Amino acid sequence: MAKNLSGDLQVASANRLSDGVVVWLDDAGEWTTRLDRAAIARDGRAGEILLQRGRTEAFSVIDPFLVAVTEEEDGSIEPLSLREKIRASGLTFDAIAADAVRYA
Repeated sequence: MAKNLSGDLQVASANRLSDGVVVWLDDAGEWTTRLDRAAIARDGRAGEILLQRGRTEAFSVIDPFLVAVTEEEDGSIEPLSLREKIRASGLTFDAIAADAVRYA
């Protein structure tokens, strides 16, 4: 059963400048492509701090923002909104990237 469906849990996300890939801020302050390594803010104040940290580390990404997530009992996390689920899965980006390489 999912915990905390209200959206109190958040992670910081952005897109990498070099290739547009979706990235997540981890506990070390590095941007990673793995959602399962994202640092989780467990309340509003922690979310503000996480977003500020993301903005500080934003030299390689564009426009960091917070994403509401759920955390399962096994520790896995998943975005709440459909938009963010799509971003996390990379489904649309892979198709666009393939076309970009083909026409480059």
